[in-house]
Amino acid sequence: MDRRVVVTTAVAAVVLLAGCSMLLGGDGATPAPSPTPEATPTDTPTPVPLEEREFPDGYGPDGVENAETAAGTHVETMTGYDSYRFRFDVRVSSGNGTDDAFVYLTSVDGENGKALELRDDGEVTRYQYYEDDRVYVRVVSGDEEAYNATDQQFGRARLAGNQFLDPLLEYVEYGEAEPVSTDNGTVYRYTSERVTEPGTILSADISEAEIRSFEVELLVHEDGYIRGAKYV
Repeated sequence: MDRRVVVTTAVAAVVLLAGCSMLLGGDGATPAPSPTPEATPTDTPTPVPLEEREFPDGYGPDGVENAETAAGTHVETMTGYDSYRFRFDVRVSSGNGTDDAFVYLTSVDGENGKALELRDDGEVTRYQYYEDDRVYVRVVSGDEEAYNATDQQFGRARLAGNQFLDPLLEYVEYGEAEPVSTDNGTVYRYTSERVTEPGTILSADISEAEIRSFEVELLVHEDGYIRGAKYV
C-alpha cells in the first residue's frame, strides 16, 4: 500500500483569561482614546540583523541550537500563561484514497486547576477531564461508551504538547531564521534542511520506506513557545 503524510500540523495557541493585563497593559483597564495626531512622513524602519536579535533560549539565527533547552522553553512559556490550548492533527493518505486521521487537543485553565485532554484516532475517542487533582475519563468507540475516574495530580507541563513537538526539535536540522512580524509579536520561521530520523517523528506504523519526502516548518514565538509547526 502506498501511503504518505499529506498534512501534519501541530499548533500551540495561547488563550489568555479575560482581564489579563498582558492584553490591555497596566492594571488591565481599557485606555481612553487619544486625539489622532497629524500625519507626518515616516522612514521605513531598518530591519534588525539576525545576529543582533535576541532569540528564545534554545534557538539562534541558524536554527535550533539546543533541542532540550528549546523544549523546556516551550513548556515554561506555555505553563506561565493563565490558560492555553494545544492542538495536533495528522492525516495519512493511502494510494486507494482512504485516510487515517489522528487528533490530540488540550485546553488548560491553569488558574483554576482544570483541563480537558482529547485523543481521537478515528475509531476511538478518549476524553480526560482534570479537576481538583482527579481525572474523569470517557472513552467512545462507535455506539459504546465507558467511564472511569481516579485520583491524579494536575500537571500543566504534560499538557503542553511536547510529546509531539520534541522530535521536531531533536531530529530536524533547520536553516536560517526568518523573522515575521505579527500583531502579537515576532515569530521566527525555521525551515528544515535535513530530517535525520523521520520515522521517529511519524507514528509507529509508518516506515521510513513509505515516506516520499519530508519537509518541516517551525514557527517559534519570540516569547519561546512553538506557535505552529507543519511537516509534509
